[in-house]
Amino acid sequence: MGNGYTIKQMLIAIVIVGIFTFVMIGTTSNAFKDDSQEYYEQVEKMIIHNAEIYGKTLTSLPEQGSMIITVDDLVKAGYYGDVDSNGNVKNPLNSKGTLNSLKIKLVYQEDGSIKGSIIEE
Repeated sequence: MGNGYTIKQMLIAIVIVGIFTFVMIGTTSNAFKDDSQEYYEQVEKMIIHNAEIYGKTLTSLPEQGSMIITVDDLVKAGYYGDVDSNGNVKNPLNSKGTLNSLKIKLVYQEDGSIKGSIIEE
């Protein structure tokens, strides 16, 4: 006899391959998860931060108290540079959409700082 594997050896090999497969699927499943929502939130934070910096250059903001601007205003003023060749800011949640019309409210604070927030529509 000795010309092959026993059923016991085959079952052990199948169990080992199964365990290895189970472990690999568990560790690689996160590599394929959709991070677009997290990326969108990071883009929003960057837009707000840049809008607050831009707001410090607006001389009329302290007088008005608040002002609404768009991402397109930031792009045109040079305060947001992650744009495509047409000057559009891509929307991470929609590959065909842009964020250029996204509105940001800038509010002049009593301490001289500027607080920005996205206006959801």
